[in-house]
Amino acid sequence: MILARLALRNLLRQRRRTALTLLVVVAGFLALSLAGGFMAQTFQGLSDGAIRGGLGHLQILPPGALDGDEAQSLEKALPEGEALAETLRRDPAVAEVLPRISFMGLLSNGPKSVAFLGTAVDPVLEPRHMASAEALKDGAKAPGGKGSRWLSPDPAAREVILGVGLARALGATVGCSLTLMSTTRDGALNAADVEVVGLQDLGLRELNDRFLTVSLATAGQLLDAGPARSRLSLILKRPGEVEAEQARLQTLLPGTTVKPWFELASFYRQVKLLYFAIFGFMGLVLFFVVLLATVNTLLMSVMERVREFGVLRAMGLQPRQLLVLLQWEGSFLGLFGSTLGLAATLLLRAGLNALHLQMPAPPGTSHGYELNIHLVPAVYLFVALGLQATLQISALFPGLKAARLRIVEALRHV
Repeated sequence: MILARLALRNLLRQRRRTALTLLVVVAGFLALSLAGGFMAQTFQGLSDGAIRGGLGHLQILPPGALDGDEAQSLEKALPEGEALAETLRRDPAVAEVLPRISFMGLLSNGPKSVAFLGTAVDPVLEPRHMASAEALKDGAKAPGGKGSRWLSPDPAAREVILGVGLARALGATVGCSLTLMSTTRDGALNAADVEVVGLQDLGLRELNDRFLTVSLATAGQLLDAGPARSRLSLILKRPGEVEAEQARLQTLLPGTTVKPWFELASFYRQVKLLYFAIFGFMGLVLFFVVLLATVNTLLMSVMERVREFGVLRAMGLQPRQLLVLLQWEGSFLGLFGSTLGLAATLLLRAGLNALHLQMPAPPGTSHGYELNIHLVPAVYLFVALGLQATLQISALFPGLKAARLRIVEALRHV
């Protein structure tokens, strides 16, 4: 503890140099911690968007559903999808099962036809568990004054919700009638007249330009689907057990493919890899900045205290103890810097979140989002440990230089 007290006294004696070094450490802590909080917000937003955008926590797919394209509607499907959904609803780990049918075809207003990607959903269950109804575009008024609404639960209703880009391409508004054209399971061409009841902004321009939603009843009539379903989206009671439930359900359903949401959300995986690369690069740059700043501080301290070290050695201090002394100084710099950095991070995070800043729309998306930097204790701990390790490494060279000083030469040093 004597060496620790000597190290602390030396740092307090060189206040200006210590303050400058602490400023570098605090800046490094602040930059990495805020970046980690911003990444956490981004990952949370992307995961919520993927899960509530239709994927659910798990998806039950027919074999080969992810291999290539379907030549015709429901070519790769769960033949008894509705019966399987009822069975899964009785599973104690499953909160709800949302059957879905994916199909494609042409949407026509008479003079013009546009290709579409369609999804058929349960109009009652979907808005309870997914964000589809929340994405309805306000202000889309029909000639009679009615705005966007969700699909009717009436099986006889023939309704459609269009992506805003698809509606723009056809000049469609709420209340107008369009014709859906697609192929049945047998490959025959079929058509159905539908009424536009809502416009949807899904956040991605590509989806907005091609996507539409209908009820399972409408798709069943158009595609002659019967009980077949393209996939089942599962909502789990315990979302943190996705991987365990995937393995269990795959064992229970050997004739199907069970996939977790994060394996199907390619955009989420790509963004996550990109952010980790950016975070790693920032960490590497700050590592060298903190390393050089601390080495300079401790090396200057050694050069100014040569005679002091000579006296300590003459009094019996061993070379390895001088190395430990410099390590203590690095430890105190890391401790004080991380503490001040944590305080600065919490204050700046609270201030930025209180401003409700609006971030611009990312590439390929149709709208921005509000900045809300998350509080992530694990990131703060990781950054603090990383900075502490950096400071200990930076104290090695000055410590070795002090340990190699000869007592006589050190005492004669001017």
